[in-house]
Amino acid sequence: MSTNTDMPADPDPIELDHSPTKLSTIAAVGAAVLAALTSAPFALLALPVGLAGAGAVGAGLIVAESRTWVAVGVGALFLSVLISGGFGTPVELLLVSMVATVLAWDFGHNAISLGEHVGRHSTTRRNEIIHGAATTIAASLAAAVGYGVYAIAGGGQPVAALSLLLFGIVFLIWAIRT
Repeated sequence: MSTNTDMPADPDPIELDHSPTKLSTIAAVGAAVLAALTSAPFALLALPVGLAGAGAVGAGLIVAESRTWVAVGVGALFLSVLISGGFGTPVELLLVSMVATVLAWDFGHNAISLGEHVGRHSTTRRNEIIHGAATTIAASLAAAVGYGVYAIAGGGQPVAALSLLLFGIVFLIWAIRT
């Protein structure tokens, strides 16, 4: 048995870039900024917390490429929603902010996962669009259910709104994970 040592080595080996994908990164950062801005109009104390959260999501995807940074950023966004709710922000705005927070978390983790598994430069646009649309629909339906429960049972009390918002969040996370 002979071995062929006359074959030249591949001069340009392909290196796979495992960075987060571009489209989901843009969607995650956009959703994080939306969450920060919609939690702030009625509670200016929520603005710096929300902007710090959006910055951490962006840094987690663009600089650090870390799920931990994304989670910390989303945690800060969630805290800004809670602060905003405590200051009496209308429920509709809180729901928009919370849906955007959940979308930032999901899009960020999707960007990192796709980057790890198939690489940043792979053709993933269709997958990202379908995933993003499905997650947005699920989040919107969960927010609609939460708002429906609030409208039927709530007497316009901010504490009741916050409780129903938290119920909606639990439902939303359950819906996305199944």
